[in-house]
Amino acid sequence: MNSNLRKVNILLQAIERAGKDVEYYALDLSLIELRRTFDQIPISGYKHVKCFGLYGTYDQGLEWLKSKHVSGKPKTILWLGSSLGNFKRPDAAQFLAKFQDVLQPGDTLLVGIDSCKDPDRVYHAYNDSQGITHKFILNGLKHANQILGKGNSFNIEDWQVIGEYDIQAGRHHAFVSPLKDVVVDGVEISKGERIRIEESYKYSREEIEKLWGDSEFAESSVWSNEKGDYGE
Repeated sequence: MNSNLRKVNILLQAIERAGKDVEYYALDLSLIELRRTFDQIPISGYKHVKCFGLYGTYDQGLEWLKSKHVSGKPKTILWLGSSLGNFKRPDAAQFLAKFQDVLQPGDTLLVGIDSCKDPDRVYHAYNDSQGITHKFILNGLKHANQILGKGNSFNIEDWQVIGEYDIQAGRHHAFVSPLKDVVVDGVEISKGERIRIEESYKYSREEIEKLWGDSEFAESSVWSNEKGDYGE
């Protein structure tokens, strides 16, 4: 069970013990992951908490929140983990601002934010010694082959993953790069050329406050780890 699902389980169990009647909706782009999530939540034992799955994107989730049978209900939106960091900073604020259209006075948003800016620590978090993260990224190229309908558009053996921490931008970013000149779906890509495939921005206290200001949200409470480099 991953850390975010563990947090959800703890939260739902606490709500159940408190006897609060709550509807929990889990949103996921992957139907497989959505089903796996509910396999790990003991929903059969709940009397007060009702669980439902939403299969779709963030934007589709926002549209669902605007629907008549949902818009008038009191709600708390949980955006755990640190997915916010996958947006460029201006885009993160613009996306958060969209929730202004679906929240009422008294509604809340609980969002996870990664504030670790230790270059060595961040680098090794994304470039682990076992190469698991790099394998995960290269698997994206395998999936691209399936989408293109051509099993060898990306010959995985011809590609490497490069991960770097950008101190000035306060982000980790990863690239895929060919080990030799290649042609992918008619496009020539030179040896060593980098294709950015991932970004993860880290937020200082000042950057968090700017994020709230730009998205017109007000911070209510903060829960963080001892080092203060990750919080909800």
